[in-house]
Amino acid sequence: MRKCYLELHFLWMVVITWFCLSQATIVMSAPEKAEVQSRPLGGGDVLDASNRSVTLHTFKAGEAKFDYTATAASITTYDKQSKPIGQIFYIAYKVERQGGRPRPLTFVFNGGPGAASAYLHLGALGPQRVVFNADGTVPPMPARIVDNSKSWLVFTDLVFVDPVGTGYSHEVKHGENSQKNDKEERKSGHSGDVPSRSKVWGVKEDTASLSRFIRAYLTEENRWLSPIYLVGESYGGFRVARLSRQLQSDFGIAPSGLILISPVLDFSFIWDNERSLWPWVSLLPSYAAIAAIHKRSNQTNYQTNDPRSSLAEVERAALSSYLGGLAAGTLKQDWLDQTSRLIGLEKDTLLRGVGRVPPARFAKALLADQHRVLSLYDGSITLIDPEPAEPLLASRDFYLDRVNAPMTAAFNSYVRDRLDFKTSIPFVLLNEEVYESWNWRSGIRGQQGFVEAVSDLKQAMNLNPDMQVQIVHGIFDLVTPYYASEILIKQMALDPLINNNIQLKVYHGGHMPYLHQGALDAMFEDVVRFYKLAP
Repeated sequence: MRKCYLELHFLWMVVITWFCLSQATIVMSAPEKAEVQSRPLGGGDVLDASNRSVTLHTFKAGEAKFDYTATAASITTYDKQSKPIGQIFYIAYKVERQGGRPRPLTFVFNGGPGAASAYLHLGALGPQRVVFNADGTVPPMPARIVDNSKSWLVFTDLVFVDPVGTGYSHEVKHGENSQKNDKEERKSGHSGDVPSRSKVWGVKEDTASLSRFIRAYLTEENRWLSPIYLVGESYGGFRVARLSRQLQSDFGIAPSGLILISPVLDFSFIWDNERSLWPWVSLLPSYAAIAAIHKRSNQTNYQTNDPRSSLAEVERAALSSYLGGLAAGTLKQDWLDQTSRLIGLEKDTLLRGVGRVPPARFAKALLADQHRVLSLYDGSITLIDPEPAEPLLASRDFYLDRVNAPMTAAFNSYVRDRLDFKTSIPFVLLNEEVYESWNWRSGIRGQQGFVEAVSDLKQAMNLNPDMQVQIVHGIFDLVTPYYASEILIKQMALDPLINNNIQLKVYHGGHMPYLHQGALDAMFEDVVRFYKLAP
């Protein structure tokens, strides 16, 4: 959203362990560079099955020592006519288990669409992570990579997947003029009205491509009897919800659990128009939390260790008085007074938008007197406003750009030096061309409306009543606000048999909550308990 948020004015609104390791600390040893298999890459910008590097490493959890294998490779996926459509790069971590039940296997995706999996890989889940300050801010460069004491590798094998167009992954084109035709179609404005020429860059196309990747990986690695988990962040959460249904109905793969981090489940909750109501209701609790953390409102007694409890009254107001005021269209004085005090903005600002304050305006207005601007990805983080006279954020989100620098540098070093994977192909962390070329209409049911994955998630849960779902959010996220997920969970109206199979966890953090040390620790403990729920 450019990580689900490419255009700020358009897309605002756009694992416990089997060895009693819940209190364990993982200490990674110096990497054992004993290479099992390594082949040089060739063929210019082409990856194929021969391009793989397998290395051995060791970590300790408490007093226990574990050896694991890291594989950096790619899988070619095919369409229904057996034509290759994509070369998908992945990095997999596997801990050998002697006898007993197979270890869980978790596939991990980021979002965008257009983001590689490095955010979750080096930010939270992998055996090593990039260092950020405890409050989520970015330390001075150069980037530092350290052993990750909260790696999910303790309790599950991991496969970090880069969809086509991200990381080192590429689409396989057929015919000399295919790329030219793609560009002409987009330029003509017809790409939304006809099937996309790209076989992977679209809602339905992406789901099919990644389903085939998962099936191919399970076959190549003989992991069909492993408990399967899916993890996705941002649009990756949307992706995982859709995958959970299609994997079951079309591929015979039934996930044991899903973890959706900062997901968007229904785009009508984040893309607005002048008459929409849900995007604004979804944002109100996060606005109140941000105003409280910056001491612009005394209406919320915000507690870092329990954000949801801090905002219980605000959530009630959002679905009652605030929603009612918006729907009425006439803003009464007491409504204006209450909302103004709650979110720390002047009443005039509310009046100008008939009670609707876009995140791009809120981020500019809250601390305007200090010439500071907020990040939409994490409203607790500020920067000197480079354009104080502008009423709206008019440039890319500064925090995301700052996060991208150490992530990109760290991954390029990590994949070469530690995983011994060499290639001349540029690594693409965030590819805007993917977003700009995305076929959204392929995911719309009917002729109008927004794409959504709530229906897929509900069907998947009905198909597999044993599947567990955990949704994770950061309280300060203005890109995919947590309260939208809360409302949508209620509106799913799940059968009592499976109603408790879905959980919502909210942490002190932003769109990437794990960049805050406290949220990283809390999320790890919650996920450890989550994996224990599997039958």
